[in-house]
Amino acid sequence: MKDWFLNLIEGNSNEVIKAGVTVLVIILTYVTVRLFRRYISLTGEKHHFAEQRTAGISKGGQTLIYIVSVGVISNVLGFGIQGIFLATSSFFALVGVAFFANWSILSNVTASVLLYFTFPYRIGDRLSVENEPKYNGILKDVTIMYLKIKTDGGSYVTLPSNVAIQKIITIQSEADYQREKEEADAKKIER
Repeated sequence: MKDWFLNLIEGNSNEVIKAGVTVLVIILTYVTVRLFRRYISLTGEKHHFAEQRTAGISKGGQTLIYIVSVGVISNVLGFGIQGIFLATSSFFALVGVAFFANWSILSNVTASVLLYFTFPYRIGDRLSVENEPKYNGILKDVTIMYLKIKTDGGSYVTLPSNVAIQKIITIQSEADYQREKEEADAKKIER
């Protein structure tokens, strides 16, 4: 029995090596995904991020890890990584043509990931967005695609995530807010 097993391995050494590397990549993928989820979860808890925000970043990162793993496994098994990339790029080209907003979507998702890891704003912060028109209000939600702000007038404004990187946004202190409010009230009285 032992000789048969050794002969089987010796006769199929390339296949055994490929199978071993494939199993190793699957194990490493599993461990990497678990560690990534844990890191994102701990970061979200530490900085009090909304669950939806943490879940979105976690799913996006996991997807990227799986894509890389499938590419590595396909290359090891001889399918070629070029075929996988060709199929993936063709899919994304079709999605881009279908939506006509590929750049905008990519820009918002990238901005959201950057905001997640730099965490300049937290839900509940009073923000002043230097935009046309200028928005002042409290940040209520941050998702993969947008920031949701409740304005001082009670309306909700949704700004694309990339605006948070492109525009000047000030986190207002309560004193600054009161001063701006008094100045606005004084202007109203003058009229």
